Amino acid sequence: MTSSDREPSRDQLLAMAYADGELAGEEQRHFEARLAQSPALARDVSHYRRLQALARQVAPPEPMDFEWRRLARDPVQRLLLAAGWTLLVLAGVTLVVWGEYSIAVSAMPLLPKLALGGLLLGGLLLTAAALRGRLRTRPYDPYTEVQR
Repeated sequence: MTSSDREPSRDQLLAMAYADGELAGEEQRHFEARLAQSPALARDVSHYRRLQALARQVAPPEPMDFEWRRLARDPVQRLLLAAGWTLLVLAGVTLVVWGEYSIAVSAMPLLPKLALGGLLLGGLLLTAAALRGRLRTRPYDPYTEVQR
């Protein structure tokens, strides 16, 4: 049986909890007093803190949920998304209606140009909203600091 197959000892569990900031009050003070007297315990805490830093680099969390919720409530973001989708849907419907009309009348008025412009503008507004969302959440993106 290797050392990694064994259950962690009480001291190892306490060292993990201390490294994670999970000890409080009397338990923390007692552990810190023991930590000052035990080099092995101090090595364990140091080891777990290094593992934490390594884990943060390898598998960082996604942007904070609160930031996504805040962005969803942002009136500018909502306006951009609503305007973009509205233009995109209206332009798509207009193109379908125009296609039907052009088949029946076989004429090409200014309408298809306006519909195509609306389709492109709607796509641009949706792209702008997505880009704005990405830029707003960039400070919370843990991958910006990860090096390959």
